Amino acid sequence: MTDKTEGQRLEDLMTKIDTEMQRLGWTVEQGREHLTKYYGKRSRLLLTEEELDNFLLYLQLTDSPTPNP
Repeated sequence: MTDKTEGQRLEDLMTKIDTEMQRLGWTVEQGREHLTKYYGKRSRLLLTEEELDNFLLYLQLTDSPTPNP
């Protein structure tokens, strides 16, 4: 078994984030608001792998349908 490439890991993180955002009922704009507030970036594509991991964990631990103000 081979290790995943960085691109594959990032793709997996993006897919998991999409799934969690859908579960929470977040819109793309709500996701952008969260990224801007907590990471100072408007797009997931600008996040590091660690930041993507943190964002995914936040989403997984969140039960609220909308981002906190």
